[in-house]
Amino acid sequence: MKKKYENKKGMTLFISIVVMSILLLVSFAVINITLKATLFASSGKASQYAFFAADAGIECAIYWDSKFEPSKFDVSANGSPINCGGHSISTGQNFFGTIVRIGGLEAAAELNTSIFGFVMDGGLVENQVSHCAIVEVTKNADGSTNIYSRGYNTCDASHPRRVERGVEVTY
Repeated sequence: MKKKYENKKGMTLFISIVVMSILLLVSFAVINITLKATLFASSGKASQYAFFAADAGIECAIYWDSKFEPSKFDVSANGSPINCGGHSISTGQNFFGTIVRIGGLEAAAELNTSIFGFVMDGGLVENQVSHCAIVEVTKNADGSTNIYSRGYNTCDASHPRRVERGVEVTY
């Protein structure tokens, strides 16, 4: 009887190691799925912030285009200053968060285009991310207006998770 059990020494250890290995692999798979879901959720949040920044840029441009006669974006008008997101924007200012540095409300007479940008940081405490928008307003010869706004979830152009969303309006 003793000999019957001597041949099976270590079988319990082998089975427990196999079971533990399977559990370890399953736990790694669950952790991997959880991390990917977290990154996906945070990218959705960043996309939403970028879209809202682009929408704020559209709303600001429509406001300043329709508030004055002639429009602040008309080539014949001075166009300066306007106020968006709590920031005054004047002709010739550089705006934050872009790789290409274009003056704020810089109007190209041959294109009838004004480009400006602003940062939305109202009420933020230190170390929070501010969002920004770059808006391009084109006054066409037929009297129509094209507004294209690009919103960003962060104004830091070198940020690895910077998201850009655009909104375009023609009226």
